[in-house]
Amino acid sequence: MLRKIITGSVSRLPQAVSNPRAALDQAITISPLAPARAFWEALRALEDWWPILLPLLAWVFWRTYQRERAALGLTHERS
Repeated sequence: MLRKIITGSVSRLPQAVSNPRAALDQAITISPLAPARAFWEALRALEDWWPILLPLLAWVFWRTYQRERAALGLTHERS
């Protein structure tokens, strides 16, 4: 699963452009939702990992949130 993602991204490395103006025109005409679509496709490719990744991300978020609050001195204080 991960090998497919890694090799797919390596095969899409930018190539040397012979006509920079044409490349710029093509980049402008690409859909603005292309990055969102690429993110969604990568997320769907990792669907088998969701039961592991989602709790891990929630735990990392909570731990980081608590550390930031402690660093600011906001542990149990109300303003």
